[in-house]
Amino acid sequence: MEQQLKTIYEAQQIYTKIRENEKKAQLAPKMMREMDGAVESLRDRATRGKAVVDELEKERRKKEKELETDKEKIKKFESKLYEVKTNKEYQALLKEIESAKKTNDTVEEEVLILMDKVEGFKKDYESAVKELTIKESEAEAEKRKLEQELQSIDAVVTDLKKTRDTLLSIIDEELKTTYSTLIERRDGLAVVNVKNGVCLGCFMNIPPQLFIEVTRNKQVVLCPSCSRIFYFIDEE
Repeated sequence: MEQQLKTIYEAQQIYTKIRENEKKAQLAPKMMREMDGAVESLRDRATRGKAVVDELEKERRKKEKELETDKEKIKKFESKLYEVKTNKEYQALLKEIESAKKTNDTVEEEVLILMDKVEGFKKDYESAVKELTIKESEAEAEKRKLEQELQSIDAVVTDLKKTRDTLLSIIDEELKTTYSTLIERRDGLAVVNVKNGVCLGCFMNIPPQLFIEVTRNKQVVLCPSCSRIFYFIDEE
């Protein structure tokens, strides 16, 4: 019986490794989606940044055009100063020139403000583009790594399952049935060790006499609390 218990314990250890590898494989798609999400977020940021810069540049060009128009208007008004015949006309032109210059000054200030905004948003945009480029490269490399790991995991799991099945094939049918039932009911953990009289499956104390029986590994002993199969290994 000791050999049977040892074999079923080894099958349990292998099953645990199978589950660990399968969990890694299940996490891979989520990790890839998270990487895609991070890249997409940066891409959106870069796109929005470009749109803002383009809109500000468009507004700046519009203001500069207005500025040129106002300057031409001032020149025309100033040239007419020499053509007027009355003081009233002269004063009226001066007012037009003054008004146009004030408008010109306001537009110039607006252009400067827009230029500062463009510069600031350009920096943000360029920063987003740089981060996007880096993140895309990192994500691509990480995806290739994950794909390679997945292929490796598939091969490892296949080999582990073969080994587990080989071990289970030499187990007594009754013990194998108990093991299979516990695997389903106890979250994949059917065979456990006992340390200092404590079940390492449910961490409950077991009676001293039962602990002595477990340490001998001469018969199948189940935990009174969780019903898992005991196999004693002295880990001290």
